This record gives sequence, structure tokens and C-alpha cells, in this order.
Amino acid sequence: MVFVARALIAATVASVVAADVSKIHPKLLQKLESSTVAQNIIVEFKGTAEEALAAPKLEAASLASRAERAELVRTTLVDNAASAQASALKLIQSSKLESAAKPTQLWISNALFIKSAEKDLINALAKLPEVAFVRPEAMGRLITSEISTSEAVAANTTEWGLNIIQAPEVWAKGYRGQGVVVGSIDTGARATHEALKGNFRSLNGWFQPEGRSPTPVDNNGHGTHTVGTSVGGNGVGVAPDAKWISCEGCLPSGKCPESVLVACAQFMLCPHDAEGKNPRCDLAPHVVNNSWGDDDEIPDVPYYKGPMAAWRKAGIIPVFANANSGPNCGTVLSPGDYDNVIGVGATTNKDGLATFSSKGPNKFGRMKPDISAPGQGVRSSYKTSDTSYASLSGTSMATPHVTGAIALLVSAKPGITYDEVYSLLTQTVETKSLINDPLTCGGLPGDKYPNNNFGYGRMNILRAIEKIKASC
Repeated sequence: MVFVARALIAATVASVVAADVSKIHPKLLQKLESSTVAQNIIVEFKGTAEEALAAPKLEAASLASRAERAELVRTTLVDNAASAQASALKLIQSSKLESAAKPTQLWISNALFIKSAEKDLINALAKLPEVAFVRPEAMGRLITSEISTSEAVAANTTEWGLNIIQAPEVWAKGYRGQGVVVGSIDTGARATHEALKGNFRSLNGWFQPEGRSPTPVDNNGHGTHTVGTSVGGNGVGVAPDAKWISCEGCLPSGKCPESVLVACAQFMLCPHDAEGKNPRCDLAPHVVNNSWGDDDEIPDVPYYKGPMAAWRKAGIIPVFANANSGPNCGTVLSPGDYDNVIGVGATTNKDGLATFSSKGPNKFGRMKPDISAPGQGVRSSYKTSDTSYASLSGTSMATPHVTGAIALLVSAKPGITYDEVYSLLTQTVETKSLINDPLTCGGLPGDKYPNNNFGYGRMNILRAIEKIKASC
């Protein structure tokens, strides 16, 4: 019976392959023609997440609470995916191809991830009218950090990056991130670290799409460092009283598979338990740090468009590293080049632009970064032990400064919107002390602001907080 089923699929595909070739990515077609090895694939469906989120009921939901908005966004996208993917799921089940792994529904982007899909199944899926495209799984990567020093002993002083953005002055006004939840999509985090253990939110606060560890882990170190800069104690974190949650979107190797990143985006929209069950949209973070980018350096990369539209609709603020591919123009990585996320460049302790900090514009002319923050020689918590620290450099290190600063803004003004945050941060930057970068990128001179080197300038969170209070 299995042989007959395979024969029927193969015969059907043989008769339609010419008509369906446009729905299969050229790279995937090449692999199918040159190899019999099963492929990891993404199946995209008609009726995108962005289109589903444009429904009038979602517009009306802007007046609801954050939890209600997130729940409505999730329900809308789950229903959209269930309808669009029904025929494909039925085909996969009926094909009885033993080697085909159970498909993973990525409802936030209306896609299916199938591990080790065989040629006959791929061709049959491409024939379905609901299927828009079948392609290889995309890959992200960490915004690789330069380790300028190894382990460092814990100090009692506040780190230079926090001082230069004037975070301690904000703390003195009573705003330390209390009442705010910060999300991290990275390599995980060492939740037992002395700088992090006091404010980890254990309730639906951790997810590892590959591996399913019941408690947070970090076998790379990058995630422990970035979480520390956002919310750590002991003088390393911008918002030390904020709670944090984490999803391992990047593997210990530094690679970040699309299916894992998208699963993490779903987790952040409505956090669930470590087994992927019991989602609680009321536990969504206010802001999420993303110190990673697309590995193929594709501008405006499409696979995170749906997740970012969902976050924004639910009131979650996305912050992304600009990348470490400087000093040339046009080196920003996606999704940091999206127009609906805050992209971050890196500065030095002398207020110069770090040489590695990627510059805009993206290939469509969009200015990036939006803002810059301390990113060279940043000391924070590290994975090696519960008391270890390390100094790293990269826009990966600059990004959590901005993420933590946004937590302070939310603490000062609960309910603040993305647009308000963007306006406050970009209108209160420091530019006078900056060492101007000589490059003119995208027609924007390096000594005029905003530009494609620093963005609007180097962040100053005290000025942003004072601007909030002046308007009250």
C-alpha cells in the first residue's frame, strides 16, 4: 500500500512538474536534481501573516489591553495558518512517506517546516493551490562578537556603557525597569549567574525549540552576556529591576535556523512552558533583544516579516543589532534593516563609531542604524560560572543597551508605544561629543545627523526620561 501511494504521488508529480517548477526555489530544485538526500524545507502559503493582521478586527484591537491584543493576534494567525495549511497537512499524512518527519507549524509566518522532506513530497506540495512557495530553510547567525578580554573579576563599579548613557541618573529618579519584562532571542542564558538569578521570570520564561531543556542553558556565552547588559545586576545591566525571559534561537555553533528563530518569535508573542504548552499571552515581554542577523545577507529578508508585524500589532518592541561588517557603507544585516524595528550601531568609550559597526543604507535606501549605543569593550555576565564576567565587542553588545533603556522608558511610562519610544530615543541623542565618521553613506554626510553611520546619534536615556516627565 505504501509502495502504491508513493507510485501515485510520483506519477502525479511527473505530469505536473513543469507547471509547478516556479513554486520551488531554484537552489532547492538544483539540490533535488543532483542528490537523493532529503532536504529541510520551508513551505510558504498564500494568505500571509501580514495580510491576516490587516483585518479590521485587529485595527479595532488597538484600544484593548496588551494581553488582549496579543491573544487576538495569536488567534488570528493560528486560524489563518490552520485554514491555509489544511490540505498540505492532509497530503503529508496520507503520503505515508516514512522518512518525512512531523511538520512544524510556524503559524506566525504561515509556513510549515519539514525536516528531511523527500523529492516526491516536495513536488506534491508544490502542486497544491494553497502553497505559494517551497524553499530551503533560511539561516541566521549571531552578530559575532570580538572578545577583547577573557574572564574578568566582578567589580562593584557601574560599567562605562551605563555611565555614558546616564543610566545611573535614571535609577536615581526611581526608574530601574520595575514592572517590565525583557525578552531575549539568543543562545539562551545562564539563569543561575549572580547578575541574572534575581530577576529571571521562571513562569513561562524559557523555551529551547531544539533540545527542550526544562531550564535555561547557554553553551555559547553570547546570550548570557547580552541579557546581562539589558537587565543584569552588579553594575552591568541598564534595567536591573526588569524581569527577563529567554528563547534559544541560536545554537551553540552561532547558527540560527529559521525554524528555531520563528518558534522563538511565537514564544515571545505568547510565552508558553518549556514543553511548548500552556501559552499565556498576558506574559508577553514589552521589548525583545535580537543580537543576530540573516546569514545570507539578504536585504529586507522576508522570513521575519510576519513575526515582526505580529509583535508590533501586539505592542512588543523589537530591537536588532545592525551587524559587525563595517566600516563600509551598505553593510547592515536584516532584519535589523526593517522599517518597523529599531536597528542599533556600536560606539566606543570615546564616543567614536566602532570600526566594525555596520553602516546603512540597506539595498533599498533605508537609513540604518536608527541609533547607536556602547558596543566596544562591554563587560557583562558570562556563561563559564555563576560569577564569571567577560568583555566583548560588537553591535550585539550595543543592542541590549537600547533594549534595557526601553525597559526604563516603559517603567517610567507604562503603556508607552513603539512610536513614542522611537521618537523619544531619537530626539534625545548625543551628537556633539561624537567623533564624526568621515564616510558619506547613502548621500548622508557623516557630520550631519541622522546619517547611515550613527543613525540619529548615540543614545542618552536620561534625556529621554526627562522628556517624558516634562510632558506629563
